[in-house]
Amino acid sequence: MIIVLYAALGLAAITLIGNLMLAKWNAQRVETRIGERAQAYLASLEREGLPEPLSAMSDIERREAVLSAGREVRIESGRRFYIATIGGMAVFFVALGFGIEAGGVRAFLLALAVGGAAVYGVTVFMRRSLKSRLAARGLDAERLRTT
Repeated sequence: MIIVLYAALGLAAITLIGNLMLAKWNAQRVETRIGERAQAYLASLEREGLPEPLSAMSDIERREAVLSAGREVRIESGRRFYIATIGGMAVFFVALGFGIEAGGVRAFLLALAVGGAAVYGVTVFMRRSLKSRLAARGLDAERLRTT
């Protein structure tokens, strides 16, 4: 029995270390993609003409502002994903409780629809507020988004 416990602890340690290494590698890859995206966006801004909030900045300040906005877009995308995922699971279980307690598929579907609409509304609100914050700085969130 102790061998099984040690094996489980060893597998947990290997999994934890692997996940940490994967997260570090992924963070470096995403940071590189954000930098490439920022360079492309700055080049297109130079061709199209700079918006007023960015025209008063130096090249270094402009680059830092675009990089910061790119990181902000990535972080906000992650937040929306987690809210949608965790919120969707919570809505499902709450709707399941309503279905069991209220005694029917109708209550389950109604609670699922209301909860789904609420989660969708929250994610849309978060996306629109990000777009408006970046638009106030003269930046387009869609052009900074990385996949």
